[in-house]
Amino acid sequence: MFTDPQLGRIGLSEQEATKKNIPFKVAKLPMTHVARAIETGETTGFMKAIVDPVSKQILGATIIGEQGGEIMSMLELAMMGNISYDVLRNAVFAHPLYAESLNNLFMQLDEDKQ
Repeated sequence: MFTDPQLGRIGLSEQEATKKNIPFKVAKLPMTHVARAIETGETTGFMKAIVDPVSKQILGATIIGEQGGEIMSMLELAMMGNISYDVLRNAVFAHPLYAESLNNLFMQLDEDKQ
């Protein structure tokens, strides 16, 4: 949905996963921690993804912030291709792009040890 800032959403939400009894972990990153957002002064919003803790597959994501639709589209492709979150966490993305924030988003899962 093209709002200002952009809202992108794909897959399951936390509420939907809970309702379906699907186990999940949550990664959340404020846009104030996204290098490109800081550089452009567009730090409103956040990125959030839910993942399967065993298979590491991305179950859903919500991005509200500058280029939220673009980031959501990258996550949609990862979901369609069964690319696990740890592959994105370890990928090398060009700097400074919003795409590189996927590294930091999925690093949150390692820090939380949920």
